[in-house]
Amino acid sequence: MRFGVLGAVRAYAADGTPIPLGDRQRAVLAALLARNGRAVPADRLADLVWGARQPADPAAALHSQISRLRRALPADTELVTEPPGYALRVDRDDLDSARFDALVAAAARQPPAGAATSLAEALRLWRGDAYAELAGDEIARLEAIRLEEARLHATEQWHRALLEDGRAAESLPGLEAFVAGHPLREQARDLLLRTLYALGRHAEALASYRDYADRLADELGLEPAAAIRDTHLRVLRHDLPREVAAAPPLSRMSAVYLAVPGGHSIATATLGEGPPLIALPGWVSAIDVIASGRDPRSSLLQRLAGRCALTLYDRQGTGLSRGPVSDHGLGAAVAELRAVAGRHGVPVSLLAMSEAGPVAVALAATHPELVDRLVLFGTYATGPATFRRPELNAALVAMVRTHWGLGSKLFADLYRPGATDHAARHLAEVLRDSADRETAAAYLEAAYEADAGPLLPRVTAPALILHYKGDRVVPFDGGRHLAAGLPGARLVALDGRFHLPDAADLDRIVDEIAGFLKA
Repeated sequence: MRFGVLGAVRAYAADGTPIPLGDRQRAVLAALLARNGRAVPADRLADLVWGARQPADPAAALHSQISRLRRALPADTELVTEPPGYALRVDRDDLDSARFDALVAAAARQPPAGAATSLAEALRLWRGDAYAELAGDEIARLEAIRLEEARLHATEQWHRALLEDGRAAESLPGLEAFVAGHPLREQARDLLLRTLYALGRHAEALASYRDYADRLADELGLEPAAAIRDTHLRVLRHDLPREVAAAPPLSRMSAVYLAVPGGHSIATATLGEGPPLIALPGWVSAIDVIASGRDPRSSLLQRLAGRCALTLYDRQGTGLSRGPVSDHGLGAAVAELRAVAGRHGVPVSLLAMSEAGPVAVALAATHPELVDRLVLFGTYATGPATFRRPELNAALVAMVRTHWGLGSKLFADLYRPGATDHAARHLAEVLRDSADRETAAAYLEAAYEADAGPLLPRVTAPALILHYKGDRVVPFDGGRHLAAGLPGARLVALDGRFHLPDAADLDRIVDEIAGFLKA
């Protein structure tokens, strides 16, 4: 008995013959398989099968569908009644997604030739989008997202193995098609540069890098990360080694854990030399995602790490500091920042971007001995006065809770007006990899409510404020309010409709910040 979820949900007899199932039985089967042996409540199954058109007696109708499914499957199938509903227990070897995961894990322990064979076998299991016909089931949808990302990563690893096994010519056609379909994936593009180089097609490798750099700047406002920049430089110098480097940007940055009030620890990391600068977390961010070069702030932080001692940290519940969060509010955020700043032993400068402004202002006002300077980019002090449409705020929070990580075009358009589908998927992956849905929703609610406005007159640290005039995430009025309320603050108004630093403006932005920190 075999089950398939890597495509339309299917059941197969022991000899591989497909077992005929009706649409309703397949919907039930998909929901049961997605929960990996856990019981699915009967009312939830009924919702998935009939939606808004429920039968007169849903429980009886569902029981009928379960009975038909039991009759269709072999007699030894463990489809059991388990309050509050039903459960299906399947041996992992009988589920194609589990076999896929096992083959990918095995490939990581094998030399290139064996890894290429295992990964090719894993990828052949796919017949289409995972759990293709069960879009209404949140659990199945989340598992489908996980599996799709695993498939993309496995595809990259397969091409990596082929290259390392000396089979660049075999890899190239599929790799070019993969990059065309996913033009913003750095690892795939890096592999394409190396594969073209290995085949002696140096000019094409350089052209591919230029295309990637242009797309990254246009669609995300980012510069290429350090790892692929190094590959590009090696192609130019004709000294690219055969081995495929996997070093991420900011790779010398290693995380350590710091105890903070509330009885938990958060991850922190420091890189570079010079004046100490703490970059506050955004709405949801993660040290490891920033280090990968994928975060919208990565390019700016990469550059600043060359001019100062840059410290990053994760808020509780995000990134490398996952776990339950008891307090998402401003007070808890300030307590975390105070702990990070206090460990330096000298006053530090703070870089607050996006939703982090109130946190930086509050610490500077209440603990002036810890703060030397403030750099405030695209942020605000008073949430209620900045985000003046409560119905929109509530809708965005609800969207995070119900559609987290699904490539929301709305969020992408706010960050980068006119964002492409590729940019939307990229941003969705960054957010999803930084925090879970409930943590993200709770922190977003807290950001709308945070109010450090009354503390502005108490801030004595010099402040540099940078803000795009057309910012649609945090309106320019947020920057003007900061400039008016902070004694001696300087406002730098940037032209554009962006929220976070655009690649075209990085030279100016970095020079402004570095000059301010040294003044």
